[in-house]
Amino acid sequence: MTVSDQAHTATPLSGGSRRDALRADVMARHGSFVPNANPLLCDVALWRSFEPGQSRVQRRAAFLRERVALAPIEIGSAWSLAGEHLPGWLGASNDPAHAARFAEYGIEAAEAEKIRHCAAAWNGDTGTAMPRGTLYADVGVPAPEGETGKGGWGGASGADVFWSMGWVENHSVRDFAKVLRIGFAGILEEVDAALAAGDLADPDLPRQENFWRAARSICEAGILLGRRYAERAAKLAQAASSAEDQTRLERMAEVCARVPAHGARHFREAVQALWFAHILTCGEDGINANSIGRLDQILWPYYQAGLADGSLTREAALDLMEELACKLYLDYDVQAITLGGVDRDGGSAVNGLSYLILEATRNVGFIRDVSIRLNKNSPPDFLRLAAELIAEGGGIPFLFNDDCFVKALADRGIAIEDARDYAPIGCIELTLPGKANPHAVSGWFNAAKCLELALFDGADPRTGVQMGPKTGLLSDHPTFESLLAAYETQVEFFAPRMAYHCNRGELLQRERGPLPCWSVMTDDCIARGRDITDGGAVYNYHSICLLGTANTADSLMAVKKTVFDDRTVRADELLLALRGDFADREDLRQKLLRQPKYGNDVAEVDRLAKRVDDHFISLMDTMRSSMGGRYFVHLFSFLCNLHFGKCLGATPDGRKAGEPVAYSLSAQQGRDERGATAMLKSLARLPHDRAAGASAAILELDPAVVEGEAGIERLVNLMRAALALGVGQLQFNVVTVEKLRQAQQDPERYGDIPVRVAGFSQKFKLVAPDLQEHIIARTKHKV
Repeated sequence: MTVSDQAHTATPLSGGSRRDALRADVMARHGSFVPNANPLLCDVALWRSFEPGQSRVQRRAAFLRERVALAPIEIGSAWSLAGEHLPGWLGASNDPAHAARFAEYGIEAAEAEKIRHCAAAWNGDTGTAMPRGTLYADVGVPAPEGETGKGGWGGASGADVFWSMGWVENHSVRDFAKVLRIGFAGILEEVDAALAAGDLADPDLPRQENFWRAARSICEAGILLGRRYAERAAKLAQAASSAEDQTRLERMAEVCARVPAHGARHFREAVQALWFAHILTCGEDGINANSIGRLDQILWPYYQAGLADGSLTREAALDLMEELACKLYLDYDVQAITLGGVDRDGGSAVNGLSYLILEATRNVGFIRDVSIRLNKNSPPDFLRLAAELIAEGGGIPFLFNDDCFVKALADRGIAIEDARDYAPIGCIELTLPGKANPHAVSGWFNAAKCLELALFDGADPRTGVQMGPKTGLLSDHPTFESLLAAYETQVEFFAPRMAYHCNRGELLQRERGPLPCWSVMTDDCIARGRDITDGGAVYNYHSICLLGTANTADSLMAVKKTVFDDRTVRADELLLALRGDFADREDLRQKLLRQPKYGNDVAEVDRLAKRVDDHFISLMDTMRSSMGGRYFVHLFSFLCNLHFGKCLGATPDGRKAGEPVAYSLSAQQGRDERGATAMLKSLARLPHDRAAGASAAILELDPAVVEGEAGIERLVNLMRAALALGVGQLQFNVVTVEKLRQAQQDPERYGDIPVRVAGFSQKFKLVAPDLQEHIIARTKHKV
């Protein structure tokens, strides 16, 4: 029996002292959203990886390999899983304070200039992210005549209607299962076989060889990562101060000597291999939203086999899942885990690990990114366990409706077996694990701004700038349908421009920002000999966020009722009030606020919300990317509802200028007044089964609603109702306004309360003040 076998049958350490020790270590080192930083090491690694004639993809792969080779190898006293995130950030070679440290890496001071040259070349040629600012300037190509300022990415003064990116890093779910099956040595064999089979007469062979040589470096990096930790653990075991510690380190050395170079043979090796592959993943393009995916499906074969042959107990597996949870929280970001759902044949995928991972999530008590996939046949006890966790607060787990999203994906060209295997990436964005380049949140589109332009003849009422086509003032429209047509004309004007800039970003990344590590863990990049940014994945599409559904519907409804149906407000009177942000017209604003609002089960306004979403989805369905990919839609705002609200004047729903628009598909804060069931019915009228990028909504509940056995049953019934009605995605906050105000006033004592923010959860004290107010203003349903 090997050391690893002995470890499986040993008394489990779950609960009690070891978990407490891991939690203490995590909290002592935890840096919110900040990866490990060692700019000097990164500069040296870049210099060591540089070779004359390297292509960009080879350079990026070699840089990752050298960071693995140079990274400090540390093993904490309480940990049984080895591995820390790789050092990040460039630029230390320009800092004179670091020059004296070059000797640590065997580098003479005379070489410093070469290192600085390498860093400058890297930033100029390959970059690690798309530059921020107006996209026109970023791409270095003149904007089409008359288009400057109509859109852009991040902070551009004219970027009121849309943001475009196209270049997207991280936001991935890679094929971890493949690493567990054959290891990086097995993947290296695939790469070498492809190289050996290359046809010299094939005109694409030079491009393929270029990628395959980069892929070799990635595989070497994965093999080296495990070997370095194996050597370190073995050395520490020789000097261990106790028999228990010696056993822990010998077991770690044995496991790391096996994975991730080779396929995992049992559960512990599988978990360790997955964690190493995740480290490598995040080393390429950051921790942010590089997610795990369907963890219960990836690890299930190893868990099932271990229980069957007696080499694994449930308690030992729980211990490892708790430790993995701690590893993922150490450098916190949305490293999402997905549980449940259906399998590739359409049967239930809920298994023993689905429950165990939720239990581990509860036990460690950290803010996590855990979602569950549900459908009408989901096991009742799985829903109940999820409800129990939600009732504890913090918004975990959050729910995805298979019946909506499998259909949305399959209707847009995804093979049904692959559609059934979907997973959310970071907040809610959907991908096909190990098969897709989803270009998640590639663009953002502000529907409410398009309505504002439709009211004011295509001009911004605050600046007078003509942004969209001239479609008439509100007072020029004889009917409500005429106004609706003007709104849709504005959308149809801006949406192609957004796609155009996404396509430019895609082409720029294809030239300057390859992602060989992501590619190695994605089908069919090796078979095609193409990087994922160059069309190597099975599926290549862009996902676009639509914001402002609720505000646009509420505004259209208010105009319809007051201006066109009841004729109690003149069109010119309303326009004047909007221009003045309702100054001296609070009476008019209150009248607008009293009109029917989305979120209250009012069919007429909900149908307007559906029309807004359907129109945009149908429009994006006609678009194609530069490499032939589709455009999927996220009905999702993330935090951008605050920024786009600042770009928007007063609106006919009664919202004042600069205030946030509604979060995703939730109602505007405070307007869903008829209870949680009414909110669900409004949500259910929207086209979730057409949103192939996913939809999102947060339902706020007073803790009294979910208190005790009756409360848990009430929450389960709410979840079942959402599924039956066809709501696509749902998140819960269980908190009171009073608690949040208390946390604001005394953040050190009360600010650790976890809240659902915008597709992710966070401690309330770490949330920006304006976002805190937004969360507080959401309706806290009592029934």
